[in-house]
Amino acid sequence: MSGAPAWPHVSFDLQGHRGARGLAPESTVASFDAAIAHGVTGIEFDVRLTGDGEVVVWHDPTLQADKCRFDEADLTGAQVDELTLAQLRTVDIGALTLPTFPEQVAAPGSRVLTLAELFERYAAAHPTLWWTVEIKVDPTDPREVATREELTHKVMDAIHDGGVARRSFVHSFDWAVLELARAQEPRLVRSALFVPGLSPEDARPWMGSLDPADFGGDIARAAAEGLDASVLSPYFTWCTPENVAHAHALGLGVLPWTVNEAADLEAVQAAGVDGLVTDYPDRVPS
Repeated sequence: MSGAPAWPHVSFDLQGHRGARGLAPESTVASFDAAIAHGVTGIEFDVRLTGDGEVVVWHDPTLQADKCRFDEADLTGAQVDELTLAQLRTVDIGALTLPTFPEQVAAPGSRVLTLAELFERYAAAHPTLWWTVEIKVDPTDPREVATREELTHKVMDAIHDGGVARRSFVHSFDWAVLELARAQEPRLVRSALFVPGLSPEDARPWMGSLDPADFGGDIARAAAEGLDASVLSPYFTWCTPENVAHAHALGLGVLPWTVNEAADLEAVQAAGVDGLVTDYPDRVPS
């Protein structure tokens, strides 16, 4: 066992997804501000590595025209890991809103943040806020695998430098990332993301050194016993009372994603989850 703590957070952790993606363009200061204004206890967001080795707060592997306004060169489709931070700074990520999120309010002039800038802006000002840092690595993409270790180590360093090591979840679908995090800093809380219903063949690349067959195909058991995670983070449809109880019996907290509709919010809370990630923190009763 690595010494990672059990569920360390408040009894019910309301986390804003990419800030509050339903209310403002994702990963912008406006989105993080909206989440905080609506009383979240934690914020979930994604990080990637730029071509010049900076850790930035951004979900997609590329820049897309529906989310980005290009002030200089048109970088539509450009790979984030091939762009410098200076190139990314030429992109306005807040000017456009998405039809799928009709409540979004545009925030023109927003720029991609580095992870260090995010912590510098918010960590001291909000000393009880938790940070769920999703390290984006696709283990089926050799490009991303090649920089997995660099990205993970830089994220861990940023968490420590930002003074949030005691209130952060290291969070990834790629369990090899979590194994690296365990080796570097076993006391940090690790959160194992997964997609329910994958076949063993499809799940295997995402499970690091683990073989699902060694755990009878039980993803919660694999996370608890093989990964020594503290948190299991499934898509919310997995969260039946029976599944949540099973995870709890293994010592795992349960943090489903991304729960937006009233009926689903009610159902997962009734199932006994420890928190949830939502685009709409304003929809969750305080």
